[in-house]
Amino acid sequence: MRMRIQLLPALALALLAIAPGALTGCAGRRAATETPAGEGEAESEAEAEVDLEEHALYTVSGVPEDFTNYVQTLGNVDLIAFGELHYHAVGSRYQLELLEGLATQSRPIALAMEFFEADHQAALDEYLAGAIDEAAFRERTKRDEHYDDSHRPLIEFCKANKIPVIAANAPRPLVTGYRKSGLSYPAYLASLTPEERALMPMSSEPRDDEFKARFMELMGPERGPAFFKSMALWNDAMAESIARFRTKNPEHRVMLVVGVFHVAARLGLIEEFRNRRPSDVTSVLTMIAAEDGPMGFAEENLGEGDVILKVRVPPARGGHP
Repeated sequence: MRMRIQLLPALALALLAIAPGALTGCAGRRAATETPAGEGEAESEAEAEVDLEEHALYTVSGVPEDFTNYVQTLGNVDLIAFGELHYHAVGSRYQLELLEGLATQSRPIALAMEFFEADHQAALDEYLAGAIDEAAFRERTKRDEHYDDSHRPLIEFCKANKIPVIAANAPRPLVTGYRKSGLSYPAYLASLTPEERALMPMSSEPRDDEFKARFMELMGPERGPAFFKSMALWNDAMAESIARFRTKNPEHRVMLVVGVFHVAARLGLIEEFRNRRPSDVTSVLTMIAAEDGPMGFAEENLGEGDVILKVRVPPARGGHP
């Protein structure tokens, strides 16, 4: 049950974005009451009360870590993945501090975002270059008011400092189409238009590994098999987007903001990225929620990230269990 408690907010909301009501069971009933995720439609987890000062940072082995010290260790890291609990106020604050810290270092940085899809790239580039205003940018990329307190500060910092932003994810309608098609991934790609194929990863192969085992534990035997191919495709899409950028811009590091389940324990997206760029150095910051009790490091947190950010989960709204 550990994975269901700690990683549910990020994964459940993401899955509900493509299939509202998909989750069942004790953990799923709480998730199913939430609004589907996506910047244009999600209800913010940060709306509930949460103490911004109540958090703790640890190394992979459980030693208390200083955030400034962590940032200073990243000079030669090629991919820094921030595994977030979506819309958590503490996570949003640390993301901006991390990006600001990386930007002061000599090696250039790029930002990659799960919540921007490949067909948003043109609007992102135009906004960063000042070719369109924010209203047009938000309309074309389907942002809403929850974007203001979560990812907007990152985009505005990139705009002000001429930092490239990668719309890392595959378009949601195409991911849903793949899940529902019943086709192999190569066959599904062949069914798309050339313009659609250009927005998708060249390959996607759901693997029978620890990431899949965690996913199946979380989702259960009824829903897990149906949705795992979508989860694997998301990982492949983001990994390939970043790998492609790194190939074209080897001098740049990339900071990725992504739901924690995708990168926890250096599985999923991290493994797919390393399959594409095995020589690249990676570092993962994993957010873990503590619903109650002490904020200390627990044995079950071992290995979940190179750095672990423990936070207090906001209380459930509306009396949900």
